Amino acid sequence: MQKSSKPTPAAVLHRLSLYHCLLTDWLLAGKKGAITSKELAGTLGLNEVTVRNDLSFLGETPGKRGVGYSIDGLRHMLGEFLGLPPFAPVAFVGSAKVISSLFSFFLVEKYGFISAAFFSEDPNDRGAVINGREVQSIEGISPELGAMGIEVAVVATHPSWVQHSINLLASAGVKGILLLTPAVVIDAPEGVYVTQIRIPCDLKALFHRVSAVAQEV
Repeated sequence: MQKSSKPTPAAVLHRLSLYHCLLTDWLLAGKKGAITSKELAGTLGLNEVTVRNDLSFLGETPGKRGVGYSIDGLRHMLGEFLGLPPFAPVAFVGSAKVISSLFSFFLVEKYGFISAAFFSEDPNDRGAVINGREVQSIEGISPELGAMGIEVAVVATHPSWVQHSINLLASAGVKGILLLTPAVVIDAPEGVYVTQIRIPCDLKALFHRVSAVAQEV
């Protein structure tokens, strides 16, 4: 696939991942055939022009004017663009209780990920099993992941363990980290990309939007 030579803005990259998730859901639900940019936009609450502009970053897409895009073909191209292998291994770092709660609604295999390893900062979690795999000590990250070649991890530890976890993951060769812990300040090692979900900050922004709408009424 010949990708666009344009650098991909973060907002576009986020929406492309949304399209991939949506198409995955549709395929799992048995939906086949073609999908139009208008239908994609309407389902996700976006502008049709935005969807078409986003898909232009893929280069040549499997779309036909007046017909739309092949659901399976577009999903495949999005996966290639996002750099997703058929099944992407991911390590999870956090207490067994937190990670188990995450797995109660985040079905990793459904979206093409493999829960390859689990590590916890809680000594009481030793020997616990999540998704068929034993939870290891957080101090075992470097030797374990270094041998497995895992490059992406999810961190959901207590805030006091966040930086130590990131450092251990970086030393093990992890290049991308999704941080779910509301730590405001972190030091990302060179060569490691950290995406952070800050629930307290997002809630504050949401309160502002709600109050702004109320003032307009």
